[in-house]
Amino acid sequence: MAEEYLGIKDAAKYLKVSISTLRRWEKKGLITPMRTAGNRRRYTVRQLDDMLGLNTQKELGAVARRGLVIGYCRVSSSGQKADLERQAEVVANYCEKQGYQFRIIKDIGSGMNYKKKGLQELLRLVCEGGCSKIVVNYKDRLVRFGYELIETVCEEHNVDIEIINQTDDISYEEELREDVLAIITVFSAKLYGKRSHRNEQIVAENRKLFSKDDKKETKDSN
Repeated sequence: MAEEYLGIKDAAKYLKVSISTLRRWEKKGLITPMRTAGNRRRYTVRQLDDMLGLNTQKELGAVARRGLVIGYCRVSSSGQKADLERQAEVVANYCEKQGYQFRIIKDIGSGMNYKKKGLQELLRLVCEGGCSKIVVNYKDRLVRFGYELIETVCEEHNVDIEIINQTDDISYEEELREDVLAIITVFSAKLYGKRSHRNEQIVAENRKLFSKDDKKETKDSN
């Protein structure tokens, strides 16, 4: 009987892992594909079946965890810890109702800070095949800007993003103002210099404008 060979893309689908995970296993010596004359990887079905038969908890943790769902929750400051707990409760209740095997990652920091501990952990899990889905309460809880980039990374690793509420989250308008001010501050500093009078003037004027908006909204609501 002729041996069946699969390319790396089909082999990854067979094992239900990402292509990058398969390459990482090769570097660790867990699997060694044959090479064609054109230096393309080829895997036998027997090889792949042997991989599935390994002690997945020890050597192939990514395979064992591929059904894990990560609930990601974020607020911008430590003063919002109560909001963070409520957010985590909403996400956890949703995951339970869906019957997911899940864990919650809680993060504190601006939606424009991509070095937050929780976000870094989440991305490592995505890239290492450690989860199959991400659940967030609102889209901007993941990141304020650059969502499409995160989405592309997830798609590359066969990870879905599930957003519970598709509407805008008006409860974090103050956080959005601070993020917009942060953007203005960064670009103004680049244009005029961080300590220049012009930069300080621009930042102060914009803070005053946002403050006026707050007062107007309070007056209108009364």
